[in-house]
Amino acid sequence: MTERLYLADPYLAAFEAEVVAERSLHGRRALVLTRTAFYPEGGGQPADRGTLGGARVVDVQEVEGEILHAVEGETAPGRIRGEVDFARRFDHLQQHHGQHLLSAAFAAGLSATTLSFHLGEETSTIDLDLASDRLKPARLSEVEGAVNALIFRDLAVEARELSPEEMERLPLRKEPTKGTRVVTVREADGSVVDASPCGGTHPRRTGEVGALAILRAQKWGSGARVEFVCGGRVLSALRQASLGLSEVAGALRCAPPEAPAKARRLSEEAQEQRKELRRLALLLAEAEAERLAGKADPIVEELAAPGGDVAAYLRGVGQALAARGRLALLGAREGERAYLCFARGKGPPSPDLAALLRASAELLAGKGGGTAELAQGGGPEGARLAEALAAARGRLGP
Repeated sequence: MTERLYLADPYLAAFEAEVVAERSLHGRRALVLTRTAFYPEGGGQPADRGTLGGARVVDVQEVEGEILHAVEGETAPGRIRGEVDFARRFDHLQQHHGQHLLSAAFAAGLSATTLSFHLGEETSTIDLDLASDRLKPARLSEVEGAVNALIFRDLAVEARELSPEEMERLPLRKEPTKGTRVVTVREADGSVVDASPCGGTHPRRTGEVGALAILRAQKWGSGARVEFVCGGRVLSALRQASLGLSEVAGALRCAPPEAPAKARRLSEEAQEQRKELRRLALLLAEAEAERLAGKADPIVEELAAPGGDVAAYLRGVGQALAARGRLALLGAREGERAYLCFARGKGPPSPDLAALLRASAELLAGKGGGTAELAQGGGPEGARLAEALAAARGRLGP
């Protein structure tokens, strides 16, 4: 049985041990040691990285009670020196303990249970048995504030094996599923803030988490998923957000604090412009329909659509012709793409323009749909538009 040094001292970065066996882990050579400071993947926390005897440790897993250290490179037999990548370890320590505090805050403030935890390369997540619509920005801000208050108070953290009697006296946030190791956070007066069974790495005090920032919450199944960062990752997220805001402000030609208001104003202006363009396009479509109405049925025409929404323009022309009781097979191109719109007035079920258009859209390597009276579609092979219109005309018969 390998002695798990990381449980007694999560700050231990270097150690010596004996190699007692070699195994295989996912096709790699893996070492079994008498003792290890390397944390094996588990409980949502990734495995440590580092070196063993100069060989790179690329994975650490617990398999059937053995801790396997997958290595790349040669190692000498017998006694070996291990060095844990402590920057990675400390980052994981911050994220994992931040998760405990976050889960405790959700439990205390919203009676929400954490169902799972995932520590990712850039961000971490917890899944809650709580409807996502209860996690409005203001509520998330409250929870975030409560967690950071615990961090800033620099409370004592204790992680150790407990006796059954000790566990009974604690208000455990969840029932233990493996072992009796419990991570407990206490106020200065000894009162328990959080007590949770866990085999992961944790700091001695909450202050070492640094800070926690909730990035977003979203619906996840019947519950909610909350994404967050802790410690050094908060600084990275802040830098990225600041750089992104600066780029947006530069594009908008304003100061960063003015960017949100200016973006909203430009969005409103663009929406008004789109409405005006649609209005003008409908006027053009009506005029085009008036011009085409003098032709004999079926009206088969490739139109030169104005800039903007080509499909909407074709639909406008088609509907205007249908309102005049006409049958129209219309097409237009925008770049390499072709658009189709087939329209007719209400009447007998034949011809079925939806079926007719789907067949023509296949010639354009595209698709379409609609009703027997109005159908639209298109495809990327715009050079075949004339062929697609001619094929539709041919299917109508004489």
